[in-house]
Formats: sequence, C-alpha cells, structure tokens
Amino acid sequence: MTSATNIQFFEYQGSRLAYRVFGNGASILLAFHGFGQDGDVFQPLEATIGDRYTVFALDLFFHGGSYQPDRQLLTKKDWQSLVAAFLRQQAVDRFSLIGFSLGGRFALATVEAFADRIDQLILIAPDGITASFWYQLATGSAVGRKVFRHGLRHLSLLNTFGHALTKLGLLNRTVMRFAEISLGTPEQRRLVFLTWTRFRLIWPDLTTTSTLLNEQSIRVQLFTGFFDRIVPGHYVLPLTKRLSRYEITVFKTGHNRLIELTAEHLAQRSL
Repeated sequence: MTSATNIQFFEYQGSRLAYRVFGNGASILLAFHGFGQDGDVFQPLEATIGDRYTVFALDLFFHGGSYQPDRQLLTKKDWQSLVAAFLRQQAVDRFSLIGFSLGGRFALATVEAFADRIDQLILIAPDGITASFWYQLATGSAVGRKVFRHGLRHLSLLNTFGHALTKLGLLNRTVMRFAEISLGTPEQRRLVFLTWTRFRLIWPDLTTTSTLLNEQSIRVQLFTGFFDRIVPGHYVLPLTKRLSRYEITVFKTGHNRLIELTAEHLAQRSL
C-alpha cells in the first residue's frame, strides 16, 4: 500500500508529472482530478476498489507537484505523447480511466489516442463535453484572453460584473460563489488563468470519441450531482446522445462530494 504522501515523479521532455499510487489490484486505473486539486483526492478509491485496481492518480499541470515549462500551450498531441511515455515506463498495456470535473476533459482526450487499450471510462461531473459561454468567451480568442487577464488583475471590476449578472439571472449564485472562492488569492487567480488558457486545446472531438467508445465496446459510467451547478448533469448530453450504451448515476449532492460518493458506489458494484 502506497502512502498518500508518497509522491512519485515522471520526467518527460522538460515537463514533470507527479503521481500517487493507490491500491494493488491487477487492473490499472488512470485518475485525473479536478481544478484546484491534486491526485490525493482519489485516495478513497484505495479502500473501495484497491484490491481490484492499482490506481495511478496523476497531478495535472499547474497542480500538485506537476510542472510544465512557462508559456507552453498544451495540445492534445502533447498530452497523448506524455501518457504514452508514462504507460511505457509503467509497463501498462490495458487500463481504465476515471476523470473528475476538469480531469474528465483529460480522460476524454486520452480516449482519442488509446481507445483500443481501454476497458472502461468513468466520468464524474466531467468537463470537456459542454463548454460554458464564459469559458468560450474568455479563452476562444486573443482578445478574450487579454480581457480575461485584465479582469483577473482588477478583481473588483470582475466581481462587480459577476454580481450584476447574478442579479439579472444570467449567472447562478452557486457559480458566482465558487468563482469568488477560486479567485481569492493571487496564486488562485494565476491558477485559474493558466488552467483556462493553457489547457484550452485539450478539448475532445465528441464525434471521434463516441465512435471509438462504441466501436471498442468500452464500458462508460457517468456520475453527476443533482444539485451540481458547477458542472450540471445536462452537460453530459452531447456525449451520451452519441453513445450506443452507457450507465449514469445521479447523486443527490452538489459538486464537491462526487468523488467520495462514486468511490462508495463502485465498491458496491462489480467493475
């Protein structure tokens, strides 16, 4: 059993990928966390499915102990090459994927390159299926990114704008509160900017992804929160409507407890 504090590192072309290993099962599960987290959030999987799975919980870049060179835009090809190198180092042939929130986007991008080696895909309130209007506005053009950076540097203006949208009913209060918490310090604002802008090309092609999932008969499990306003349950529809088969579980919770509840659910089911 590997301690949650026992962080290991994988170096690749100037980047450093930090990861933790949970469990000692025969099957391999790659796990990708959400914004502002690190791989340690998947520790509950050790107690629930650690006898069946060895979980490699990776820190995404700018999170935890992972590092990417400054000003380097991450492409899907970059990410897929990194995963391929990591799998070679670990001598992994077949594997499964689990992604929470932002990590769902990375899980879907991984499917595009490795579908013939994947047994199942577990998505928990996944990002990468439906892009919010605000994300597209902030990252979709050079002008948008410049305005976004300016807003983060002048937070009072951004807060005033956000509260005005909330009063008009154009922005959910929970989302506004989440934004205020996420932008509370200069370090958090930098993380938001880097994550939104440097990961903007990590966006799956849903037609390609769904075709691969269907052709390879990959088991797809989706978990959403009935009260989740950060990644609402209907955000998965552009993917599920393209799938020939999938399983979906809706928990009566918000965004933050979904990993814990999913771990408990998986413990009760045969994976």
